Amino acid sequence: MKSFSSAPMIAVDPPSGTSSNKIESHSPGHGRPIIVTSIEHNVWQELEQEIVCSLKRLQCPRLLDSTVLLLHKLITNIVRTMHRHAFQRAIEDDLNIDIASKDNVFDELLQNELITHGDRNIEQFCRKNHFQVILTFPEEKGTLIRIEYPENCDNSAYLDSKLAKAIGFTLLKQIDGTTAPGYHSAKVVRDIARHHPHLEQAEHSELLLSAEESDKTQAIFCKLNYGIIVFSSAGDILSISPAILNNLKLEVSPTSVHILTGIIPGHFYNDVLWGLALESQDGVFENYRIRVRLPHDNSLSLLFNISGYRHHDMTIHTLWQVVSLDHKATHTLAEGSILNEARVHNITRNYVPQLVEQKAREIVRLGGNALPNEECRLAVLFCDIAGFTSYVENNEKEESVIHTLNLILGRITKAVRQHEGIIDKFMGDCVMALFREPHKAILAALEIHKHSYDFNNLRMRAGKDLLLLRIGIHWGKVVIGNVGSSDRLDWTTIGDVVNTAARLEKNCCPGAILISEALYETTAHMDHPDIRFSKPFHLKLKGKRNKQAVRYVQTASQPLLHDIFTTHHAKD
Repeated sequence: MKSFSSAPMIAVDPPSGTSSNKIESHSPGHGRPIIVTSIEHNVWQELEQEIVCSLKRLQCPRLLDSTVLLLHKLITNIVRTMHRHAFQRAIEDDLNIDIASKDNVFDELLQNELITHGDRNIEQFCRKNHFQVILTFPEEKGTLIRIEYPENCDNSAYLDSKLAKAIGFTLLKQIDGTTAPGYHSAKVVRDIARHHPHLEQAEHSELLLSAEESDKTQAIFCKLNYGIIVFSSAGDILSISPAILNNLKLEVSPTSVHILTGIIPGHFYNDVLWGLALESQDGVFENYRIRVRLPHDNSLSLLFNISGYRHHDMTIHTLWQVVSLDHKATHTLAEGSILNEARVHNITRNYVPQLVEQKAREIVRLGGNALPNEECRLAVLFCDIAGFTSYVENNEKEESVIHTLNLILGRITKAVRQHEGIIDKFMGDCVMALFREPHKAILAALEIHKHSYDFNNLRMRAGKDLLLLRIGIHWGKVVIGNVGSSDRLDWTTIGDVVNTAARLEKNCCPGAILISEALYETTAHMDHPDIRFSKPFHLKLKGKRNKQAVRYVQTASQPLLHDIFTTHHAKD
């Protein structure tokens, strides 16, 4: 399919007084519209400034966070639907087919477009054809925001009515003749008396009496499915709420209690029964979290938040709450809101080097609280894309460079992890990976080049520039330690082995794997009949006094390219 930029124009006029080829920028409160054609554009900060002004006018500034959430979800839903219709129109115009009747094919095409180019092409098509979402903040009584959008986005505009209602807003469709042909509009209005009449009637907050507080606590306890377990000082379960057994899909019976005793992690008894519950005079502890695996399916687990106290008879009374998290959630969460901290962790965990997280867990298990410096022997692998800077300059307007880069880095990461390696860091288009077993670094490199071959084969068929990878690997002693200042640290790998591996990668022919003789000697005795090594030759590496003995490595299914490679280096 050709680029959207060459697609024919669609006869839809933009709403009067708006621009269809850019996102408007303006100061808060000036009444100029915010034009949205892509959710990847950073309009949210500007939008939040306008929301602050509107909420102050509506005398409900405390609703900022929830209102921003509401509008973010609402606008995202509309834009995604708009992009879907725009992509459908572009496909039909380019190919002259009715793609709407082929849902599976259309969904696959749309997914491939978003993976390859992000929403860049679709967004450009929307601009040219006046598909846009227009946000204005009229100073009208009870009105938070006015939203204009293409009429085929009607359904998505009302997906979050439940959230709107919960915070006292209503999304009202407008039929006032002021919108352009092909567009609908809606207003988000506030009617606090309609949604929360008790707030209008109450002059002040109500203080609960002890009896009322007890009743409400009991109601909350039942509603949220809390459970109680009483332990003896020796760790035996003396009594238990059936709710906990139900959560773990166990029958309510004495036999199930015995099963539960066996699947509660051992560190719980050490940390809580003989730790936290003995630290203070009354033995009160809060927000201890453990993960309990379901006895009938070890791949599933429940995360519990536990609070409790030590009774005067030395029994431990505990309150158990199930924390609803997805399967990617962490095993331990920071203090504060459990769900919010879990969501923050799920966002940031992919930015934390795998080596750091792995080592931190090990340190915590050993009772430590800081990452130490350490020496060890590792295979260090560097991989980058040959000529990537030139590629960016020549192709930035033709395809999404960042999505292409992420596609390649994703395949490299998959190969590294498949062979038990760890990604130490990404540096632009370069990847640094670590392996404790040297031969697995070679296997990972071969797997990376297999992916590279498949990827470039597709690019060649599409008439696009090839993106060949260079890989350099060295083996030896490294230092892993803390680098930086007290407020910003990297726990990373340093040393001559790292520098040499980086130099090998820079001297490697595009599309090849260059390893040090030290790595070869370490792995040569291992039985890998499908792997071939070239004859050794020597390279003068930058910053190294002596020449480095190196070899190329490849699979037996490929012809040996030793003569070509050595000829290439002999000319340098």
